[in-house]
Amino acid sequence: MRENFKRSTETQSIIFDRDKWTVEKAKQWLKDHKKKVPKADTTADYHRFRQAPVSHFEKTTFRTIPLGRASGIKAIIAVPKEGKPKRNPKKSPWLPALLVDLATPVSIDIEGGDQLKFPFAGRYSLAANRSGTELWILSKRGGKNVRTTDEKGEKLYEDFTGFEHDEVGTMVQIAPKSLTKIGRAMNIVYKSDKFSRPGHVSSYIHAFHHYPIVSVDNVNRPTVVALRGGRIKVKKEGITG
Repeated sequence: MRENFKRSTETQSIIFDRDKWTVEKAKQWLKDHKKKVPKADTTADYHRFRQAPVSHFEKTTFRTIPLGRASGIKAIIAVPKEGKPKRNPKKSPWLPALLVDLATPVSIDIEGGDQLKFPFAGRYSLAANRSGTELWILSKRGGKNVRTTDEKGEKLYEDFTGFEHDEVGTMVQIAPKSLTKIGRAMNIVYKSDKFSRPGHVSSYIHAFHHYPIVSVDNVNRPTVVALRGGRIKVKKEGITG
């Protein structure tokens, strides 16, 4: 066990004496010291705040040390396991849990001359995250329509389309996937009945001023396409950025 402690230790949890600390004051201490502030695990004697999962550390290396004299704060430290996997946010980004289905995509022009087309009419949806800062093109086969009362999503839908959100299908629930960056979007073409008379669909094109990054789940036949960055903003007048 002594050999393990020759390797660097890291903090697994920070605990606060309940006689000296409330949960609120403990959370403020963690914020002030740039520590994680998860939900408190309160026992008979302590408020415990986990900084990393127990499974990330060697089992025989855990020990508890005080942080300052009579402070009532202690750190549980241990030696991290070797070869602990690290997340690569560029390779495996998370898709938003809830997307607002807005229109039908037609094509995206990629910087450098390539064009990403969607030839299967009606099989793809152009959606946005609830804040309207990301665009997501999804195969309708890969999504799940859900009934929702999410006010932020409903407002985005109603502002963009001009129609009241009153039915299933304006929200799309999808699972996270690994995406591959393929370039930056110069413009996007989509179809919508926005600003149109009932039953009439018009085509719209938006040329991006700040080219957003385009990522796909499958380079040859994508079912998920993400446009992020580039100051995208979905507004009443349409897609901007």
